Amino acid sequence: MKILFSADWHIKLGQKSVPRKWATNRYELLFKELYKLEKTVDLHVIGGDIFDRIPTLDELSLYFQYIKGISIKTIIYPGNHEALRKTTTFFSNLKDVTRAINPLVTILDDYYKLEDMDFIPYNKLKIFDPKDFSGRTLFTHVRGEIPPHVTPEIDLDQLKRWELVIAGDLHSHSNSQGNIVYPGSPVTTSFHRNPVDTGVLLFDSITLNWSWLKLKLPQLIRQTVGHPDQMIETHYHHTIYELEGDVSELVKVDKDNKLLDKKLIKRYNDSALILTPEMTLEDELAEYLQFILGLNDKKVKEVLGVFHDYT
Repeated sequence: MKILFSADWHIKLGQKSVPRKWATNRYELLFKELYKLEKTVDLHVIGGDIFDRIPTLDELSLYFQYIKGISIKTIIYPGNHEALRKTTTFFSNLKDVTRAINPLVTILDDYYKLEDMDFIPYNKLKIFDPKDFSGRTLFTHVRGEIPPHVTPEIDLDQLKRWELVIAGDLHSHSNSQGNIVYPGSPVTTSFHRNPVDTGVLLFDSITLNWSWLKLKLPQLIRQTVGHPDQMIETHYHHTIYELEGDVSELVKVDKDNKLLDKKLIKRYNDSALILTPEMTLEDELAEYLQFILGLNDKKVKEVLGVFHDYT
């Protein structure tokens, strides 16, 4: 059986600094890519975290839009972002309506076996016993290890009984480890300095051979610039900007600019500020402006002038 596996879509509208229209369009482009890939496989497995949270009506509308267009057998199981408690998921409430919209789609919230493949949805991950399974391949949603800060959420030795584990959770294919293969998110879920590789897996259930397929979709980009004129609106990728400069220039920039992520006060040196007891508040401010913020004499005098107006 030829299988398409994707995970970690994280449908979310209204995310900070992400225009709703752009986000909606990007998900619709993802749907089109998946519909194309459906024509080359027998089954699509979606391995958790379609949603980023309990969905809003607009997010549900996007989900149902996708479900309606599916043309092959599709299995969906929940991830940690769809969990309500340790052993429950809100996806259980979507089983009947999803099947009514498209009978080709099955939502799993319990253990399942298909041919030589086992399925463990996230709401069963903390309570399963490996001895109860006999398949060669496992589909699940589990956090692996990313040293030194990210630790596995279960003992990964429990997964060694399977020859191959295909899983959702970690958002980069490069985080695949041991017998666990992650496709990563098909779309970026956070801002990056440069475009990153995102994609899905293609899997043969007989040979257990798999390949990772890169998708070309709009991404979230964050760049650092030194002048407001460099904050250029982009339409394919969505780009926001960190504006770096001295404090006297940054205060002139409209904080409500939709392209502005944050203002960064540029330090021109690593000098430590040395303050003595006999210094006045004005002296201390002048030292800070000159040696920490790196303002020139003219700008220091301008700031001190404002200081005098309010003291």
